[in-house]
This record gives sequence, structure tokens and C-alpha cells, in this order.
Amino acid sequence: MYASKYRTVNHDNGFTLLELLLSMGLAALMMSAIVASLMQFNQHKLLAQALIQTQSQSQLAVAQVLTDWLGVCGAGVISGTSETITLMRNDKERCIQYDYAHNDQKHNLTRRKLGGRNSGFVAQIEAMDLYFGVDSDSDCRIDQWRQSYQAIERVYLYQVRVNLQLRVPLSKQLKVGETSLWVWHPEDDVIIHPVSFIWRLDHVCG
Repeated sequence: MYASKYRTVNHDNGFTLLELLLSMGLAALMMSAIVASLMQFNQHKLLAQALIQTQSQSQLAVAQVLTDWLGVCGAGVISGTSETITLMRNDKERCIQYDYAHNDQKHNLTRRKLGGRNSGFVAQIEAMDLYFGVDSDSDCRIDQWRQSYQAIERVYLYQVRVNLQLRVPLSKQLKVGETSLWVWHPEDDVIIHPVSFIWRLDHVCG
């Protein structure tokens, strides 16, 4: 009887087609698992870097504002609105008026000495919102929070609550993953990170 040569499989010379397919499939699965693990590791690494960067930028912005407003003198805070504040501060042993405001176009806070020009003060700021804590009945307690203040009014200003929205540049790869930690800017590749702190004036019922 004629025996077909195609029924004989010689394992000594290599793998069968089925074995090759199984080996390639297993290798593909292993590579997929490795790639997924690397991508997940990279995502966690980027996330950790983003959190550190956000925290650092927040601390720097708060420190810049509080340090600059530390040397208030004379009449103290003269006036303020939700996005501006005018105060008297020491400058080379002189009490000079300074105006602070938010610049929408350059995304920063500006500082201007009386008679001078605006200069960048704190960078990467999307918005600023100020509230002025005043005592209107002289009982050494804040009874109103206003978004405007005038020193000529019969009230005492004790605290200023500063709300900032920081612009923090992050890797575009973080846009892929959903997270509730921040909000991406609708137009720019930055996130909007809110920071709120209180500036206490030194003469509070001293």
C-alpha cells in the first residue's frame, strides 16, 4: 500500500505549524502584558511627577505673595477689589504705594510701584479672587467678607482671603486617563489648580 510522505512528521528537524502558531501566540500575549505593565508604570510615574509639580508650584505662589506683602507699613491696605489690591509697603526704608493686579493676557500677577511700570510678580496664574475680612462694629471679630474695600470706610480690615487658579503644565499623556485630581484647560495644555490661603494683617486687635 502506498504511504504518503505527508503523513509523516519529522520532529527532529523543527516545529510543526501548529507549534509555531502556539509559540507566536504565547509570545504575543507575553509582549502585550509587558507593554501594558510598562504603560501603567509610566502613567503612575507621570502622575506622581504631576502631583509633586502641582504641590511645588502651589507652595511657591503662596510664598511669593505672603513674602511680598509682609512689609506693610503706613496706612496698610488702601483699597481692593476682587482682582486688585493697593497697599503701602516698605521699599528701601521708605513707605511706598504698590498696586497688585491679575493680567489675563500674560497669565500672571503684576506689581507696580507708585510712579513706575507694571512688572511680572507671580507667573502661571489663570485667575485671582480676593475677599476682604472686615470688622464693622469694632469688636475685634470679622463680621463681613467683601470683594471690595476702601480704607476711608469706618471698618477695620483684618484678613484677606486669596483664591488663585494656577496654570500647571503637564504631560499630554495624562489627558488619556480620567482623574478627578484636576481640570484640564479647555484651550491650553495646562491644568487649572485652585489654591486658597489667608493673609492676616499684623495689627489684628494687637
